[in-house]
Amino acid sequence: MDLLHPWWLVPLILFVLPMVVGLFYNRLRWHRNGVNQNWVLGLFVSVCWLAAIIVILNKLR
Repeated sequence: MDLLHPWWLVPLILFVLPMVVGLFYNRLRWHRNGVNQNWVLGLFVSVCWLAAIIVILNKLR
């Protein structure tokens, strides 16, 4: 059994879902388009680290 199959699905959901929620929240609440660039970069880096850990753990198994 793989740790996560397909492994790329979890990082994709963890990046896309908060981005969509943030975009909708900013649009409906504050009437702005987009989200803070620092938030997007931080989210992207965290998801990349998570994806790297998943790949490493799958290779170790």
